[in-house]
Parts: sequence; C-alpha cells; structure tokens
Amino acid sequence: MSQASEPGAPPPGGCDGLAGRVVLVTGSSRGLGAELVRVLASLGARVVINCRSGLDAAECLGAELRGKGAEALVCRADVTDFAQAGVLVDETARAFGSVDVLVNTVGTFGWHPVAETDPAEWRRMMASNLDSVYHMCRLSLPIMRQKHWGRIVNMGAVGAERASGEPKIAAYSAAKAAVVAFSKALALEEARYGITVNVISPGVLVDDALPAPPPPPGSATWTDRVPVGRAGSAADVARAVAFFASPAAGFLTGQVLAVAGGWHL
Repeated sequence: MSQASEPGAPPPGGCDGLAGRVVLVTGSSRGLGAELVRVLASLGARVVINCRSGLDAAECLGAELRGKGAEALVCRADVTDFAQAGVLVDETARAFGSVDVLVNTVGTFGWHPVAETDPAEWRRMMASNLDSVYHMCRLSLPIMRQKHWGRIVNMGAVGAERASGEPKIAAYSAAKAAVVAFSKALALEEARYGITVNVISPGVLVDDALPAPPPPPGSATWTDRVPVGRAGSAADVARAVAFFASPAAGFLTGQVLAVAGGWHL
C-alpha cells in the first residue's frame, strides 16, 4: 500500500526531500550559519544567505554555492530590527516565491556576571538571541501558512530546556531558555497549519570560524566536560538541522535536540 504524501511536500526527487525548498538561514555569512547553508544547498535547497555586516563574506559564499550549481540569494539585514527582518523575508519571497524553511542562528554570546551587565548589554543580548527569533518567525508564518507547510528551526543552548544556568552567562541563558519556551508555544499554535517548530541546542562548537571560548573554571579545556571527548563542529549541527528541515521530520514538533556530545545529560 502506498503512503499518502505529506501535505505541501515537494515532488519526488532527492533522498532528503529538500530539493527545491527555499531555506532562509539568518546570520549565515560565516561560522555555523555558513556551514548550514553549504549543507542545505548541497541537498538541493535554494538558500538565502543573511548577514548584518560582512557583506563581502556573504557574497563570496553566494558565489561559491552558485559555482557549484546551487541557487543562492544574499541579503544584508539586521534581524534584531523588525523592519529590516521584514525586508529580508520580502526579498526572499520575491526571489524564490516562498520561505519553506527558516533557520534562526543569530545570537550574541558574552561573559559577564549580572553585577557587571549594564542595561544596554542586557538588551543587546535579548535582541540578538530572542527578539530576532520572534521577528523572523512572525514574518515568515503567513507565507508558510499559505502553503500549509513549513519548518522552523531555532537555536537554543545546551541545558536551556531545563533553564539551567552557568556563572557569567545569565543574560545568554535567560534568552535561550526563552527561545525554548517560545518555540514550544509556537509549535502548538502552528501544528494545524502544517508548520513544525523545533530547537537545536548546540554544546561547545569549534572550527576554523568558531574559536573556542575560555575553558570553564576547574577544567583545562572545554572537552574535559564533553563525554564523547571532543568539541562539536558546525557540521554536527548542520546534519541535525537538515533532518528537522526534511519531510522525514514531519511528525516532530516542539522538540529540543541537544547536539552536545552528551554534555549536560
């Protein structure tokens, strides 16, 4: 007996079902976001590369992907600003006709105890990690609802689903815990429209574009706290994003997946 295809699913083709899908990745000119774009483009997705600054790096990435036969749009916009985020979504829709998959990677990280965190820094942390997620989700939902299909993947942080804390990252921890709560509520609201909302919570990520932060007190390196014995990479996260973005994950929503090598279990 043949299975009925998921509503809004693309025509058969490509083992992952992402061929032809329009994927918008915020903060994707370098680092984690750039790796996500590369992986998703390699799976046949039409990708949108977003940056707030560093337009040269974004254009280079776009040229790299187009040189490999991918469709790639570059758009500079500060997604912590609702109006600029709206321009990004509008340009994506004009160029590709849709926003099928939204991946929110923008998020400032900082090390300061609460007693040394001034109001401007607190607001900056919330705007980057939380407001940007609300802006992009709010603006993309009408397009996804119209097609009755959508995938939203937000970035949390390891332990955020338990609202656990670490010294000196209170603002970051608070914002990421809020992202998890926001994503779960949104998943319930949008399930009837064929839209899934999930969270990936990376652990320590290190690669050429993601230098390691200072090790925590009492540890020589961050890997001392990772059971698998190594830091993660952007490629580890990209594989998880590709799964959540695919039709294979159509029955998963409101989930938090730690890509952290067993850290914080």
